[in-house]
Amino acid sequence: MTSSATARARARRQARSSVAASARRNSSRFDGSAERIPDYDDAIPVAVPTHHRESGAHLRVVPQPVRRRSGVSRASLVVFGLATFTIGVIVFQATIAEQQLRLDALTTDLRLAESHYDNLRQERAELLSPGRLREEATMMGMYQGLSTKFVEVPADVVAEVMASTARMNPLFADPPAGVATNGALAQAQRLEVVGTP
Repeated sequence: MTSSATARARARRQARSSVAASARRNSSRFDGSAERIPDYDDAIPVAVPTHHRESGAHLRVVPQPVRRRSGVSRASLVVFGLATFTIGVIVFQATIAEQQLRLDALTTDLRLAESHYDNLRQERAELLSPGRLREEATMMGMYQGLSTKFVEVPADVVAEVMASTARMNPLFADPPAGVATNGALAQAQRLEVVGTP
């Protein structure tokens, strides 16, 4: 016999003996009587691994490896994150551009308002200038005096005026300069006329 044939025959014998031993162990009934062990001589030979331990097979449960996320899902998460970040940056830039346009419009309005204010101040200064006032007075028929003459008021006239104005409202008797120019004297006169019985 060749070495491979002897190895096969030896493997068959070991397989039969291990099957018979396991059958004997498992053949006892609950009541303690043994079952009849079938004859395995006519059975089909079972393939036995060549690296069989003589001491018996010690089996253990191997934990199932934890499945990790595939590379495709990580890549899709990365792409989704980049897309979200890009959209956020675009929205942020659009908001900044919109606010910048509003700021430019407000700056332009402020410049126009300042220019209009300066124009109004210049126009007011021109209207209040002495040259223009002289022209307006000339158009109304007024003319500039050639000489200045001071008239002295007699003391009895001053005493009569003071006596006649003693019972008057001080606002009418001796009005401040600002009241006469602003027309408050005329308004106060109207109020006094309405208030008299």
